[in-house]
Amino acid sequence: MERVKLPRDVQVRCIWLVRGYERCRQDYKEMRQAIIDGSGGHYSTYKVKVGQNRDGKPIFEERRTFTAGAHVASRTTEDKEMRLEDVERLPWVRDMRAVEHARDRIGAGLPDEMRVALRDAIIINCKSGKKKPYEELYTIGVSRTGFYRYREAFFYDIANELGMI
Repeated sequence: MERVKLPRDVQVRCIWLVRGYERCRQDYKEMRQAIIDGSGGHYSTYKVKVGQNRDGKPIFEERRTFTAGAHVASRTTEDKEMRLEDVERLPWVRDMRAVEHARDRIGAGLPDEMRVALRDAIIINCKSGKKKPYEELYTIGVSRTGFYRYREAFFYDIANELGMI
């Protein structure tokens, strides 16, 4: 594990991608399910949070993902497969995948129990920031410096996959 210092703006973007991962994952699952359960139309509809009202409740906007018009499939299964492929090419799905891939590489080479505990601690730290620093995460077998090096490597993996560096 080599030490790599990322620019602060890249670190912050990676943190926000980790914080938004669960929401993106839920939206992704709903979008895929809607395509699989839906008819053979040439678009899929999904909701995106665009803000919040004065009471703090989220405001959602309905959006559609259209399949390319170059190929008109006459078979429903083929049409659904094309729409599922289009979903995989969405920028926010690519961000979600980068977080997943980097998360799976955290602590490579460590024993499985340590690796899982380290991965969970890094995700908790990214989501809660200063509310859950290293000292409150109880990662056994990993020093403070080691923890933050693993976290930095996690950010580096995300940034590298997304082409931010």
